[in-house]
Amino acid sequence: MTRQQLFAAFFFAALLYLLFQFYAIFSVFLGPLSWAALLALTFYPVKQWLVRLSRGRSTAVAFGLTTVVILVVMVPTVLITILLATESVAVYQYLQQVFSEGQAPTIAAKAMDWMHASWLGRLWEHVAPHVAAWNINVSATALKLGDAISSFLVAQATGIAKNAVRFVVNFFLTTIALFFFFRDGDRLTASLRALIPMTAADKEIIFSRLYDTLSAVVQGTLVTAAVQGVLAGLGFWILSVPFAVILGCATAFFSLLPGGAVVIWAGAAIYLAAADTMLRAVLMLTWGALFVSGVDNFVRPLMIGGRTEIPTVFLFFGILGGLQAYGLLGIFLAPTIIAILVAFIRIYQERYATDAPPAD
Repeated sequence: MTRQQLFAAFFFAALLYLLFQFYAIFSVFLGPLSWAALLALTFYPVKQWLVRLSRGRSTAVAFGLTTVVILVVMVPTVLITILLATESVAVYQYLQQVFSEGQAPTIAAKAMDWMHASWLGRLWEHVAPHVAAWNINVSATALKLGDAISSFLVAQATGIAKNAVRFVVNFFLTTIALFFFFRDGDRLTASLRALIPMTAADKEIIFSRLYDTLSAVVQGTLVTAAVQGVLAGLGFWILSVPFAVILGCATAFFSLLPGGAVVIWAGAAIYLAAADTMLRAVLMLTWGALFVSGVDNFVRPLMIGGRTEIPTVFLFFGILGGLQAYGLLGIFLAPTIIAILVAFIRIYQERYATDAPPAD
């Protein structure tokens, strides 16, 4: 081994070790940094326009735009998350009091009276003889189910409080990172582009695909949520479900999660069935399954897949896998990773998978 080869081996070994240590240091902040980068890319055209309008005052623009993003996007998210965590703890405390003070039998009796007076109660009168023939103790089964739910809430209460605190901390870290990404994002991106050992044309393909994919995913997700919320609210209003506007907004919010919209419109259908309006319950189920949830199966893949040129099947399973691997952030990261992989494959096909020598 020559002296130059020895130097190269030592240099790259040291570089890999330093990169690993760099990852170990910043991996704990990967979530806030990723959300900040996503928000910075989403609002990048607005930031560029404001910088030109203010004649290059990037620091003032970064501060103002960060404030606007916090007020418009992040503050409502934090408030809703804190509200959900607070309500979850309140439900846990209420159930704990109910089971500890022996109020469960009284509440169960009132619920059974209400059920017997409804359509479901009359249906149960026809089903009960068949259930009795199977020697199933319904009361004991319901009691075990209540105990299981109570135990689950006890186990999750501490985790809910910890996640709420963690979310607030990540919110402030994301805010700090977002300001610097707005202010120094162009310089950081230029430095990263200079480090990539590819031609200028190939680097342009990679970075343009990154931006196009993130924009398509964000816009497609928001449009899908808005359409689902409007369709669900319209169905609630036509079928005389109480609080149609609030439930429509809840459907739009929960549609960001896979299958989340089903919780709202299926709950409304159960309410209609319990209120002795079986026809409206069936209509609610039909409307929710065909239109509200059906939108998620068509609009989101078409908007995202059409702009990113990702096959719908890969996009669908990629989003599910991204949710499994990265949580909610995976909705945006998974299509981006797939799109960049497709770009690399095309570059490989054009430059290396042919007999012709690669272009300089």
